Amino acid sequence: MIKKYFKITKKTKWILYIFISILVVLGVLNLIIPVYSSKIIDSLPNKNINEFIRLLTILSILFITTNTFSFLACKSYSLFFKNTFINIHKKIINSIYEYDDKLLNKLKGRIISTVNIDIINISVMADYMFSFMHNLVLIICMLIFFIKTYVIFGVFLVIATVVYILLASYLTKKEAYYFRGQRMYLDKLINMLGQTLSGIKEIKTSNIKPSLNKKYYGLRRSWSNKYMLKRKYVIAHSVLLKFIMYLSKIMLYILSMYLLFNIKVTIGIIVLLINYFENIFTYSIKLVEDMSKVREYNISLNRVCNLLDNKPDNYFGLINNSNIDGHVKFKNVSFSYNGVSTIKNINFEAEKGKITVITGKTGSGKTTIFNILLRLYKPYKGFVYIDDIKIDEYKKDTYYKNVSVVNQESFLFNMSIKDNLKMVCSDEKKYIEMCKKVGIHDLIEHLPKEYNTILNDNASNLSGGQKDYYH
Repeated sequence: MIKKYFKITKKTKWILYIFISILVVLGVLNLIIPVYSSKIIDSLPNKNINEFIRLLTILSILFITTNTFSFLACKSYSLFFKNTFINIHKKIINSIYEYDDKLLNKLKGRIISTVNIDIINISVMADYMFSFMHNLVLIICMLIFFIKTYVIFGVFLVIATVVYILLASYLTKKEAYYFRGQRMYLDKLINMLGQTLSGIKEIKTSNIKPSLNKKYYGLRRSWSNKYMLKRKYVIAHSVLLKFIMYLSKIMLYILSMYLLFNIKVTIGIIVLLINYFENIFTYSIKLVEDMSKVREYNISLNRVCNLLDNKPDNYFGLINNSNIDGHVKFKNVSFSYNGVSTIKNINFEAEKGKITVITGKTGSGKTTIFNILLRLYKPYKGFVYIDDIKIDEYKKDTYYKNVSVVNQESFLFNMSIKDNLKMVCSDEKKYIEMCKKVGIHDLIEHLPKEYNTILNDNASNLSGGQKDYYH
């Protein structure tokens, strides 16, 4: 898990190393501060003002140093979180650009959930992962001190702590298992919601709402079942583990009374024992919480890694020929979608300077032909050529600079007309000239904010023809 985490955060791991170093210093300070607190208490009966002031000065310096390093830890972690989020988000978006339609349809709900939830979880994960290690080391150091002070109680405390952590580990593992199920059904709900929004017009005008609601009900029920099973272990976790802590605390008070009455230790040592004991269980509770979060966020780590590992079966070559004439040839091309053959042994040529019309009834494969030409689909048989070169031998940038399609349904972003046009051409004079050539410039000039007019989602505030002009 740690290896995978460092791999996915490799661009920001230098910040992580700084964060870890600061945690190490904070760990040492957290061990030293209770020692000086106990020494101050032991110095009080002697009424030695100079010794008291010296110890108090050291303790004050330790407090200030701890506060300073805590601030540095927060700053370094904030920087790591920001940069990690940006880098992973960039990786996923760039991966999505490479997915084919089949993979996009399959992963749509998961992609949305991952981008909105999992990237944040991974960015937060470092805090919990290294806090877990930090707390574990502190617990071990404090248990060694107890064993050295009074071996019988030290061994008892080691056993209690180990039982506490092992039981917590089992319970958090079960919590993570059912949380994984929750995320799976949440992905399905998001995917279903996306489909509902896409087909809302048809849903409103048909009688499929009862069936659709039944589907939603089933997914919500499955999600809630996983949630309730997870909560069962969360409740057991909070009740059983507290009982172990309270039992150990009673034993510590009995030990303290025994040691003090037999004059084997000073008041300062008793205070140190109680302080370390409180810290052991404070850190144990935090360690369990960290363990739970790390397991939970490890699910996010795996989900993101799986998304990034989905490699499209759509590779480009090295030919960088910008002087393409545009002679298109399909040779024995066949394609099937979900096992259903869409086109079979298609052969045709579209010559430069001539209009080639492809006709056929709905479902005959017209759109599939263009998707293959755009390299959104890969034929399982046959080849497509442009200027007698296979299309998969061209470089990606070269290919898409020379091959494009004006779709029946044009897509525009929810931003200004100017910003949509800048996506294609950053030169303002050029895109205004293009708008004049296609006859849309005057229409834009009559809009309330002209080129700064904001378009609704997919430009729903424009007609189909107007969209095509902008596109």
